[in-house]
This record gives sequence, C-alpha cells and structure tokens, in this order.
Amino acid sequence: MKKKKLTMLIWWVFWFVYLEFIFRAFVIGNLFTLSTLIVLLFCIPWVIVLHLLLNLFNEKVNRILNIVFSGFLCVLTLTQYGYYKIYDSIFSFFSLTAGGAGQAMQFWERALKAIIKNWYVFALGLIPYILFLIFNKKIFSFKRIKLPVAIFEIILLIVSITGICLSVYFDNSGIYSLKRLLFETHAPMITIEKIGLNNMETIDVYRYMFGFEEEIYIDDEENDVEVELNKEKEYNVYEIDFDDLISKTKDKKLISMHKYFKSVEPTEKNKYSGLFKGKNLVFITAEAFDPIALDPELTPTLYKIANNSFVFTNYYQPLYPVSTSDGEYMNLTGLIPKEGVWSLKRSGKNSMPFGLGTKFKAAGYLSYAFHDHHYKYYDRHISHPNLGFTYLGCGNGLQKKMNCSHWPNSDKEMMDATIDYYLNKGKPFATYYMTVSGHLNYNFYGNNMAYRNKDAVKNLKYSDAVKAYIATHIEVDKAMNKLISELEKAGVLDDTLIVMACDHYPYGLTYNELNEVSKTNRKDKFENYHSTLIMYNPSIEKTVINKVVAGIDLLPTIYNLFGIDYDSRLIMGKDIFSDTEGLAILSDRSWVSDKGTYNNVTKKFTKKIDEDVSQEYIDKMNKVVNQKFTMSSLILDYNYYKKLGIK
Repeated sequence: MKKKKLTMLIWWVFWFVYLEFIFRAFVIGNLFTLSTLIVLLFCIPWVIVLHLLLNLFNEKVNRILNIVFSGFLCVLTLTQYGYYKIYDSIFSFFSLTAGGAGQAMQFWERALKAIIKNWYVFALGLIPYILFLIFNKKIFSFKRIKLPVAIFEIILLIVSITGICLSVYFDNSGIYSLKRLLFETHAPMITIEKIGLNNMETIDVYRYMFGFEEEIYIDDEENDVEVELNKEKEYNVYEIDFDDLISKTKDKKLISMHKYFKSVEPTEKNKYSGLFKGKNLVFITAEAFDPIALDPELTPTLYKIANNSFVFTNYYQPLYPVSTSDGEYMNLTGLIPKEGVWSLKRSGKNSMPFGLGTKFKAAGYLSYAFHDHHYKYYDRHISHPNLGFTYLGCGNGLQKKMNCSHWPNSDKEMMDATIDYYLNKGKPFATYYMTVSGHLNYNFYGNNMAYRNKDAVKNLKYSDAVKAYIATHIEVDKAMNKLISELEKAGVLDDTLIVMACDHYPYGLTYNELNEVSKTNRKDKFENYHSTLIMYNPSIEKTVINKVVAGIDLLPTIYNLFGIDYDSRLIMGKDIFSDTEGLAILSDRSWVSDKGTYNNVTKKFTKKIDEDVSQEYIDKMNKVVNQKFTMSSLILDYNYYKKLGIK
C-alpha cells in the first residue's frame, strides 16, 4: 500500500512560523507575549496564499516553486539576522530611496565573522531547509490543489484577514499602535515586534515601490501652549511669531510644527554661556572612536584629553541605519536622522542656518572642514558646504597635500596637511574634521593603519582584531598629538576648545571582542553605545558631568559655550550644561535618560536611580522621543528653517 504524503500546507505553516520564531527568539527576545499571537495571526494569510499560488501547476513545477520560495524565505530571514548583528537594525528596501545601497556589502569580512560567531542560528535556519531539499519528494505531495480544498483555504484566508482587521481596529490608539505602524509610521523594529519580520518586509517593499510619507501624530491641544519665560533670565531663543505663521498657512502639518515649537521651553543661558566666546574650536567626528581605544601608554594624548577638562560619564552615541553619515548628521545638526533617507545628503538641499560653518563664519571665523577619504563619499561635497564649511577631502584638493592612496588613510597625515589652512591666519577658527584611520576592517593585512602600528600592539593579550583596532587608534592619537603640539606652538592652545566624538561604536568588532577590553558589558543594548565624549581645554579644571549626553547635544552645547545665538527650541539636542534632563535616543526609539533605560521593543524599563519611576514618566518620555523623531523628519522634509525665514 502506497504511503500517503503530507500536504504542502503543513510545510508552509511550519516554515513560516519557524523562521519567524528564530528571528523573534534571537533578535526581539520576546516569545511569550500577546504580540507573538498577533504575529501568528498575521502569518496565516501568507501561508494560505503561498500554498495556493505555488501549487497551481503540475507536480514538477509545483515542486520547483516550493523549493525556490522556501529557500528565498530562509535566505531573507538569515540575511536580516546577520545584518542586525552588524548594524543593530534590519536592512530596509525603503532606505534604497536614500540614494544608495550596499553599504554592508563592502564589509564582507565583518559579515563572515558574524556568521561564524552566530553559526548555531544559521544552522537552525538552514538544517530544516536542507532536510526539505533531501526528503521533500518522499514526504510531501506536490499535486495541483483540488477545488474544494482551494475554496476552504480561501474561506480561511477571509476569516484570518477579518481577524487581522479586528486586531488593527482594537489596537488603534497610542504612539505605536498597530494601526499607526501599518499605515502611518515607518519604525521597522517596533513593527517586527508587532507583526513579524516577513510582514514588515512586505510593507517595506511596498513603501519602496510606491513611496511613503509618514502621517504625523501630534497632540495639538498639548502643544498649543504658550510658554511663559522669566524676563529676568536669558534664553537661547529667537523672537519668532508662531501665531502669525500659523495664521498664514493652511498646511495642517506645518501648523502642527509651529504649535509644537511654540510649546517647547527654550534652554536658559548658564554659567558656561560664552565661556569660549571669540576663541577657537576644533570639532572632530572620529570614525569608530570608542573607550577601548584609550590607553595611557599606547594612546597617551587621547587618554589625557579624555580624562581632563570636561569629563562625561554618560555619553551615548547610538548607531543609526546610515552608520557614519547618520552619526555625523547628529553631531553637526543636532537633529535625529530620518528613517529611509540619507539625512546628511538630503540636508544639502535645504536651508541650514544652524550649520556650524555658517554660524561661525557669521561671527568672523575661518571655517574649514576636512576629510581624509574621498570627498564625495556620502555626498559630503553637497552637505558640508551647505553647512557653511570650506570643504576639502581626497579628490578636491587634499590629495595634493597628503597621500590619499592608503586604506584607510592617515589622520596624522591629514593634520600635517591641513593645520596651515587655519592656524596663524589672523582670525579665530572653527575647524571640523571627519577622520578615517579608525575604520574597519580590523586586521593587519588589509588595514594600512593597523599594519603601520602593528609593532606597538604585538604584545597585547587580546585577539588580533582588537589589537588591530587599537593600532588604528594609535594613528588617531598621533593626529591629536600633532594638533595639540601645533596649537601650543602657535600659542593658542589655551584659547581653543577641542571637541571629539564618535560617529558610532566599532561594529567591526564582535561583542566578545569589545568585551576583551571594555569596562562595561557591550552585549547590553544600551551599554554598547556608552562611549567617550571629549571637550578639552587645558585651562579648564577637571569637571565631571554625570548627566546623560548624546551626539545631538553637541551642536547646541558648542553654540552656548561660544556665545553663538541660536534657537534651542528648533534643535532636538539640548545644551549639556542646561538644566534639561539628559536623553539619548536609539534608532528603534528606545532611550536612555537620567532615570534609566527603556527598551521600546521589549517595553522594559530599567531604572538607574533608587526612587520609583512611574508609568506616567515612561509614557511622557515615549511621547517626547516620538515627537523628536517626527519633528526631525519634518524639518528635513519641509525645509522648515527656510519657512521660518531664519538666516
């Protein structure tokens, strides 16, 4: 008697749910929740549709189609998992509209390392598919679906879609409701937690193909508030008649923006306001700079300037989808990058009156920006001049002054080549550097900076990747030593503030490699972004700042220190020395405040203080975070500063 084979419907039920659970278990971490049941509900239409469409033909064709689509889902899930392990976010097709793709593909060594490190997850994903490839003929039937079965499945499809509609209907309020995530907000990780990876990818592809503009969720009643300022105090604020602006437009989003910024309380000027007025600034975004690069023997200059003057114990720089470009965008604009676009590039087409170069030039400064990699990379030749800089990189002048043929290039050589542009010119200067010496990959055969400083780290008791990373930062240390030596020689070191912050953590190292040196557990979602911010001037007595600080806070802090006029309501970051509560915001809308950390995917709050923290506080902070994301996006989309007439 011939053994009866199983229907492919069983395979698709197993395969869809299995892959979702793998991603959920190893990325989201929440299996036993109501959201998991919702994910299962959202899987049903996919299972039925695939079973119907892939079994319409003869047995041979059906078998090939089922094998191909099963493999496609497997590869897609594991690829997203691997991408997440590198970038702490998923790959978004919607982000292709930003102007480029494939940033991760150039880092094949890092991807291979992630696969090796997490081999068991890839094995869990691949083994069932391999078994399916081997035994599919013996176990499953690939015959064309009969009409009664098709009708039953269509009825089941209708019932499941009805259930989904009811779920959306009842989960339709709140900042991250199911309805908002499906139709109004692009927040991939939160959406995955709610409805699963494959449904998020479907939404993502749809938005990539047909475009998508977020609907704005703003509580107009809450924002329609007049902020009363103490006339005896000074604030970092412009005189903007928002009521007049509201009366002159019918655009609902623009009206909501005006109401929001009208309701924001500006920061007060404080004892540090104007401390460096008329003095010099060197502002550095350092590629993959991290506390593990600080060593009193190997990187003595970095160690010294990180542990003197202003010392920040709670500085965070989260990784956003466009990695270096997004990190640089936060540092230079005080805004949160928009999901799905290259924000720094997009800003190059907008009016950016708070651009660092623009504001300092207006104050009579020389304002240069330098980058020791190709000057068009991330379209900096568009963004940086628009921020007011005279910009030089490899390809538009810097290559005439230094050797630009290394990978990565030397920050020390960049300092040698550029200091004469602004030092001893009879004017104060505000100089910006984007470094590259600390770039991955961290090895001694493909990284010129690591190889150059190999002998200095050869006796360290770390893995080769960690030693290579530290070796690259020996080159960064040489650059900083050169800068400080030249400033001192010119007699202006005491009149110069050096600000140095990272673009992102060194994701070219695994968490285990980071933990070989790190004083904190880098596997922790928040501690991985706990970094080092340098604000150094030798005349400043060591002052420890325990407040939570983020990259978006740098621009307003610099303006306050230098007595540069700006409107603190119109920048998402806040002056570090103001009395506002510290806040660092991650790309998935999780956050760190002075009171604790909140994981927006798992909905878990972990307090840092002894006193109890109320749910009301958590809800309030979630609203603040959501509004900062929203307003940052709208400033970019609406060219908002131009509409305000700020120059």
